[in-house]
Amino acid sequence: MNVSDHWREDCLRLRGNYTVWIINEGARYGCTERQVERFLVAAANTARHTHSLFSGADTVEAILAAADLHETREEDIVLSLLGWGYVSLSPHDEVNFLGPTPEGVDRARELQRVSQLRAERDIYLHNTLVGWAYRAASAGGTADLRQFLNAEESWFSGSKLTLDEAFAAAIYLHAEGLVIIERVSSEIRLRMTNLGINFVHFKLPLRDFMATQLPRPASAVTNHYSGAVFVHGDANNSKLAGGSHNSQAITHGVPASDLTSLVSQLRQVMPVLDLPEDDAQDLAEEIDALEREGAEPGRGRRIWRSINRILAPAVTSAVTAGSEQAVQAAITAGTELFS
Repeated sequence: MNVSDHWREDCLRLRGNYTVWIINEGARYGCTERQVERFLVAAANTARHTHSLFSGADTVEAILAAADLHETREEDIVLSLLGWGYVSLSPHDEVNFLGPTPEGVDRARELQRVSQLRAERDIYLHNTLVGWAYRAASAGGTADLRQFLNAEESWFSGSKLTLDEAFAAAIYLHAEGLVIIERVSSEIRLRMTNLGINFVHFKLPLRDFMATQLPRPASAVTNHYSGAVFVHGDANNSKLAGGSHNSQAITHGVPASDLTSLVSQLRQVMPVLDLPEDDAQDLAEEIDALEREGAEPGRGRRIWRSINRILAPAVTSAVTAGSEQAVQAAITAGTELFS
């Protein structure tokens, strides 16, 4: 097959012997989809023309380097691109050339476009970071957020995510009660909460999972007895009626002692936070609301989320290491009480 000069301008010269292959549609050949995306976006970023893909490089190795992929992955990448139909192979004068298909160009440009959308990057991180932390941390332990950048999950739509983006996502997930941010010396570490573990196990998109966690009214249990009534355990916020022909309704609320302790912790840490005036006022009002209404689980959970959204970004603004630990302890207590 002859290769026109125009086609060859957008081709890569291959060093390997790719003359005889059996290609299965969609096969990845040991190469992940993210790695293929990285290669395509790197090619699109270096291309000299928007309608081309390989016009900015001469070899596969050049694009592999731009995509931060090792040159030993050339065969896997090429086979995967062929299997997905993103490129075609053509021998010419005993040299193999790799050229893009229209599907390959379209896919690369779409990946390139999506990779620049901040909202899409945020949504991806919110859905991915919890699962990564769950796998990276030992049972009951924590995961170093900086190590996320070494993981395959740190690539989105062929583009590398940044530590700042990962930290912003961690703050969001902390406020939603899925992880707890802990600072150990210069490290930022993530600890899983029960809610975060449930999210990983449920395997749902975060938005759908959180919809299943909407605050619900306090649970009520009604029992019918004849004769004496016996109550065992904590009866906080409970209503009982005795007698031989009465119903006993027990409403389970947030333990009063735990709520009082949390409110006290929050008021103690407020002075050590370097908050803007508006945020400080909002936090004080939310703590007052928590004290008044937090015994009702649904209302308490909503107020706590508002408090956490203010506290989480302010953890690093504590004046001393001791006060930072106090802030973290208050956040942990609230997260556990309302998770």
